[in-house]
Amino acid sequence: RGLYIEAQRRNDAQAARLAAEEAGKSPSPPAWAGQAVLDHRCAASDWAGALGALDSMKPALDKADYRRKRAVLLTAHAIALDASDRDATRDAVLEAVKLAPDLVPAAALAGRRLAEAGEHRKARRIIERAWGANPHPELAEAYAGLRLGDSARERLTRVQKLASLAAGTVESALAVARAALDAHEFAAARAAIAPFLLAPTRRIATLMAEIEQVEHGDEGRVREWMARA
Repeated sequence: RGLYIEAQRRNDAQAARLAAEEAGKSPSPPAWAGQAVLDHRCAASDWAGALGALDSMKPALDKADYRRKRAVLLTAHAIALDASDRDATRDAVLEAVKLAPDLVPAAALAGRRLAEAGEHRKARRIIERAWGANPHPELAEAYAGLRLGDSARERLTRVQKLASLAAGTVESALAVARAALDAHEFAAARAAIAPFLLAPTRRIATLMAEIEQVEHGDEGRVREWMARA
């Protein structure tokens, strides 16, 4: 461990990694070594190696902590594979969703890949479950795009259903307003975010500027909302 600490002080990442890996080979590897190897694998985007390092740490980890960490690493691995191996991406991200149903990147990617394969019902269930626990714009975007051929109004109807699962939240309001704006349903867009206009967040104010621009082309109102943003 001393060699590891000294290598870190010298900013010698390779020496630090080698020291941690050597310590990890002992019959009862110390916890610091496993964590150090995991950190180095993650920093290098070596997700397969990171998963292996995590598995070696499993006996020392709380079950919930292990499941969450594995879900995060599987999701990172799936994202890295997404452009080159869709089958491997799907397998990894579906395991991640089982381990951590509320993990936003996993649920969004799983929803997109399942929808791509025509498994729309399963995709909806995964995104809805994650949304109920953690409303997030990435989930709303994935849910809106589950069926590629749908019209903007059909996407709006679907997003309204999703928003009802977390009614009253700012993310639900933003999701509905964005879908309504895309469908040129301006009254619906304004109504969705009206409860948040007295103290708007940056995203609320920016969206109001977009609504003013698209509906009326009112540059004065656009500038006013952007200044508030």
